[in-house]
Amino acid sequence: MNGKLKTQKLLQEIQSLKKKIRRLTKEIESIKASSAEDPSPVEKMLRMRGVKVFRKNPTEHLFFPDDFSLSYRNRFYERMKKYSFRLVLRDMVKFQDGFRIRDLTHYCSYKVAQGYCSLLVEMGTIIKNGRGRYRTRVSPLYSFGPTLEWFIAEMFKREFASPAIYGVSVKKTPSGGDYDVIASWNQRLVYLEVKSSPPKGIEQSEISTFFSRMNDILPDVAVLFNDTQLRMKDKLVMMFEEELERRYGKDSKTLYPVERLIEELFHVRNRIFIVNSKKDVVANFQICLKHYLRHGVEGP
Repeated sequence: MNGKLKTQKLLQEIQSLKKKIRRLTKEIESIKASSAEDPSPVEKMLRMRGVKVFRKNPTEHLFFPDDFSLSYRNRFYERMKKYSFRLVLRDMVKFQDGFRIRDLTHYCSYKVAQGYCSLLVEMGTIIKNGRGRYRTRVSPLYSFGPTLEWFIAEMFKREFASPAIYGVSVKKTPSGGDYDVIASWNQRLVYLEVKSSPPKGIEQSEISTFFSRMNDILPDVAVLFNDTQLRMKDKLVMMFEEELERRYGKDSKTLYPVERLIEELFHVRNRIFIVNSKKDVVANFQICLKHYLRHGVEGP
């Protein structure tokens, strides 16, 4: 008798679980449907331009794992504001299978690199193997680029109260469908190309693609962000001028001059910006966005 009661109770529990699963399945389908009908503000702005997103915010190649807690994510974001931290992370990606603190001292002191290692071990993003050797928890990491894109998207969300997506793939655009970061800022579409390599590692073809992608999605503001403290005038500005002349002819320097905004920040007709990391990334973006609001006009 006892066995029969247990079997009946088990069957009842199974039926109850089945009902819950059916209900949850319906709720998930409802959420998916509503998400398709009511896309994010960024996707809405792209749809208005006839552009549809089919991939965004990938997590598989970020420096931190999927199960990263919110508190650690917040701390990681704040550290990402520091140029020295970003440089150390690049070296960690480079030596991801095994590195020592001395491998991370190309651009900062041993003490600073040691502090970053201690923090990242605590967070669980790197693992100490003993004898002073470390490895990254996420592997393989092909580039620091995706983590930098995540940071710029987070910056728009946290510092400028603006929805943003990164690692964006869109369908059927002439110049290819991959965009680093796209944001909805102040009811304006902002397209950001994010470069983690120094200026010497950026090719003319990449500048050409940047302009072509602008033509595809027609942003109100476009930014080429190079995460470096090196001069922009020596190479990037020259490549912009070359591309503008190729597109608009010999009068391009008069029609669309590349002008210095302040220090190593440059603009084209107040709406296309070249930005680097010198002094402070967030402050540099603030300067450019405020400049657009004061002076923004139609450009290329």
